[in-house]
This record gives sequence, structure tokens and C-alpha cells, in this order.
Amino acid sequence: MTSLITVRSAVPSDAFAILTLLTQLASFERASEGIHLTEEAIRADAFGEHPRFEVLLAETESQACGLLIFYQAYSSWAAAPTLMVHDLFVETTFRQCGAGRALMAAVARLAAARGCCRMDVNVLAWNDGARRFYAALGFSPLDNWLPYRLDREGLERLAVETG
Repeated sequence: MTSLITVRSAVPSDAFAILTLLTQLASFERASEGIHLTEEAIRADAFGEHPRFEVLLAETESQACGLLIFYQAYSSWAAAPTLMVHDLFVETTFRQCGAGRALMAAVARLAAARGCCRMDVNVLAWNDGARRFYAALGFSPLDNWLPYRLDREGLERLAVETG
């Protein structure tokens, strides 16, 4: 499919489109049962008084066909902000038409303008297509780093421990 892709920052009225795309992403990642997100949570957490994340939307003919969710972090060693790409998703019918690349270029422009020293992204080990995509953009895997996660139950257990 060949279409003109535009990228813009999402606004609160995009909450339904964001939720729809994230639901499709969860299904693609074989984790549909893991999504508990609501339009209300999107409006509060992306557009509220203290936003926790930002969203870029890729559109064709005013229809959202992809999204990129990101947030800013900080590198203590570089003494500079970093940008974390948390989710990147393009609807199947709009893949191979530049939507993913357009979203990544837009977020790279934001990162550069904000003085970020790097951008990071996590990729599922089985997602060879995503791994090739990020490699083609210049990303490289961190061979000496492994992601670790503490789930809500573990977090609550650790939080009550005393020193």
C-alpha cells in the first residue's frame, strides 16, 4: 500500500485511536490479556497535568495507522537526557510504506532538539522484523545488558521490607 504518511503529536481527542492501536500491538505481541489501558488513563497519563508519556501518531488521510509512545529519562554518566521509545506499532496494512521510519525520524528530531544523548528501545527477541528494522535505522543491541523487571507483586513485597 502506498499512501502519504504524516506524523503529528497526539492530542486528548486521540485517546480512542491510541487505545485501538495499543490493543492491536498487544495482540501482535501475543499479550492481549495484559492490556488494562482505558481512554481515561490515556487522557490522564499522556495529557494530564504531569504527563508520564508522549505519543506521536502516523496518519494517512486523517486516519491513525501507527503510533510511537516515548518518554524522557536521564543518563547520569552523560549528564544529559535520554529518550526511551516504549512502543512503536504500525497497522499491518500500512507496513512497508514508511510509517514506522517516519515515526522514528520524528522522535529522533524531538530527541535532538531536547539535547538527548541517545535513544533506547526494547525489542522482543522473537520479533526478527523489528530487530532488522531498528538495525537498519542504526540501532545496535546491547550485548552486555539484559532487561530485568519487577512486577507489581514483587514491587509491593520489596516496598515493605525494612533495612
